[in-house]
Amino acid sequence: MTKHTLSRARRVLPAALATVAVLALAGCSDLLEVNDPDIVTPDNLTDDLGLTTLRNGALSNFQEAWSAGQANDNLVVVSGLFTDEWMHSGTFPTRQEMDRREIQIIGNGTMEGLFFRLQRARADLERAAIRIERSVADPNADARIPEMLAYAGFTYVGFGENYCSGVPFSETIDSILYGEPLTTAQMFEQAVAHFDAAINHPAASEDIEYMARIGKGRALLSLNQASAAATAVEQIPDDWVYFNYHSNTEGRTRNGIYHLNYEAGRWSVAEGEGGTGLPFRSGGDPRVPWSDQGVGFDSETPLYQLMLHTSRLDRFPLASGVEARLIEAEAALGTGAWLTILNDLRLNFATLGPALYPDNPPSGTLDPLTDPGSAAAREDLLFDERAHWLYSTGHRLGDLRRLIRQYGRGTESVFPTGAYFKGGSYGADVNFPVPQPEENNPNFAQCLDRNP
Repeated sequence: MTKHTLSRARRVLPAALATVAVLALAGCSDLLEVNDPDIVTPDNLTDDLGLTTLRNGALSNFQEAWSAGQANDNLVVVSGLFTDEWMHSGTFPTRQEMDRREIQIIGNGTMEGLFFRLQRARADLERAAIRIERSVADPNADARIPEMLAYAGFTYVGFGENYCSGVPFSETIDSILYGEPLTTAQMFEQAVAHFDAAINHPAASEDIEYMARIGKGRALLSLNQASAAATAVEQIPDDWVYFNYHSNTEGRTRNGIYHLNYEAGRWSVAEGEGGTGLPFRSGGDPRVPWSDQGVGFDSETPLYQLMLHTSRLDRFPLASGVEARLIEAEAALGTGAWLTILNDLRLNFATLGPALYPDNPPSGTLDPLTDPGSAAAREDLLFDERAHWLYSTGHRLGDLRRLIRQYGRGTESVFPTGAYFKGGSYGADVNFPVPQPEENNPNFAQCLDRNP
């Protein structure tokens, strides 16, 4: 609508409404009282059916932001491309910016979409929890409330692990309240608060409690509280897994890892990227099974398919007992128990691998590890184990940042660096920027800092 058309509409609309009012008074009110079934108002979302619709929509938005989507890039694949898990085998320059760690704040539509999908999921989950609590007769008996809180906690983990310090979180429960920027630590503290609320809710199922405990442990690791993180997850069984479920109903519900890797050929399993990346292909590790599929979408980069996801419907492990043990191993680095924990996991790979990926059960064996001796070498070994057990699950960027922030490593020793394989050099980014459109929030200018 042009400026002139809009101006004319503003002049004509009052007269048109007056005419409608006259017709209504003339006895046509029954004809004008039409219910539009496509319009969902707040009043429609207070009965049980409406609340279930609200809950389902929030979960769908979370899964799209985290691991699903055909047309949209999710957090798992983007963070993996930014690190050493994946290499760029497509043609989009916005995606190449991610792989090179040189993301433009203005004009990268791919990153804008990811940011706002994750924010939408977070806001919808929090809004659903509040509306359900306000609407049901007994909030303490409604399992949907802790479920929404646990998932919302994961969105804060996603922001804290991947984005710069200074992400704002606005609220739209009853009206728009523009959020103030939160530091990286504050994002993880918000995550812990949401997880605690879910864990302590009387109606929380065992699965939701375990999921929230894993999320809490994950957030506490990033707050450099490894001992508390281990305590949070200690009761979770080794073979327990909580999944994101995907379907072929529409593009946004499909497994996004499979789509962008094999189906579209835009992502390819990386190998020693930038000199510091891990040997995910040549290492022959059964936790990262891959297959040579020729060349990618750009017709030049070799396409290596991750064989853990081979269809649009494959499940994605959001939280697991394996991660619980990895958290405990990190907390035990100063003792002799860390290696025992890691070797117990390796010994049981034949059971734990298929538990994590039941749609494409990996096979093989893992030999026991030996103590490398020095503190730095032990840290390297622990994070190598995390990288392989948690490959392409959205953990890697958070781990690389923690190696710098908490373990004193240099950026160039953990992130891909030097010459980029498609030309030019890797950039200096160690996290994602907040995209420029968020500057419409009057409380936000840009990141408080870009530190790890």
